[in-house]
Amino acid sequence: MSTPSPDSATATLVEEATGASTQALRPLDLAGRAVLLATDGSPAALAAARVASELARTHRASVHVVSVVDTRSAPLPPPIDVALLMGDSIDGEEIHREQKKAVLEELSRATGTSIEWPVRIMLGTPASSITKEAHHLGAVLIILGLRRHGRLDRAVHDEATLNVMRGASCPVLGVVAEMEGLPRRVLSAVDFSEGSLVAVRSGKAVMGHDALLELAYVQPLNGFLSDEGEARIHDMGVKAGFAKLCTEFGDGVKLDHVVLHHAPEQSAAQALLEYADEIGADLITAGSVQHSRLDRWMVGSVSGELVRDGRRSVLIVPPRRGG
Repeated sequence: MSTPSPDSATATLVEEATGASTQALRPLDLAGRAVLLATDGSPAALAAARVASELARTHRASVHVVSVVDTRSAPLPPPIDVALLMGDSIDGEEIHREQKKAVLEELSRATGTSIEWPVRIMLGTPASSITKEAHHLGAVLIILGLRRHGRLDRAVHDEATLNVMRGASCPVLGVVAEMEGLPRRVLSAVDFSEGSLVAVRSGKAVMGHDALLELAYVQPLNGFLSDEGEARIHDMGVKAGFAKLCTEFGDGVKLDHVVLHHAPEQSAAQALLEYADEIGADLITAGSVQHSRLDRWMVGSVSGELVRDGRRSVLIVPPRRGG
């Protein structure tokens, strides 16, 4: 049996690495498309509103707003709870008129402009309500505030941002309170999967003017590559993959790329966060993969770690549903 030459092996690697569907490489055009802003009035949510306002102004996105009244925080007797839910679905416009007005006034103050976006007030669990409304609108992007989570939050409370990301069918942008507008330096985690490529194009779509997009590949630990020759071919494939992606995504933006190495005790997410600190990235993008509940509890995921860290705004692309 003949052994493939390094050139042919590299070509195969590049083909596999960049052979995602054209859907992953197609630019994300926000013009006239529904973008859902979820707000709870928190500092992070108001920062998310400023980002949404800039997307509407510069990218002509059609922003819709959802504000969820979490019924779990004040349990109601079942008949009243059911009646309120029925009223929310049947006669919500009349019941929530004053609440909608208050939301728009708050968003106007936060953005410094008169906001007249459509607002929906919903009763229920925040994550499920937000994903339901995004599906109803056919939203291409969900924007919401992001706060840092501790272990107690993960064990006891509903991690709304993570749960939205797990349930959504479109990219989700979590914005930290310190963010003032569109990102100027975006770090995109790339493993050459379709999800990571969609994350790159989504990050590119929300960037500010004259921003820098940096692609980052986290090198696997040496133990995953069986010998020096395989490692060399792998490195050649990564370089060729970067070259192809720079051609695909480099139009109209400043673009760079880097290979990150990490110690055995350091996760891929930690390597990304450390590098984001080093370069001053204000947004990290990543594709997500489907994990079982046990996987998420025991080992988490790159996207989960990035969200829970809460220091940087993150844009996560959920896994493709239904094969």
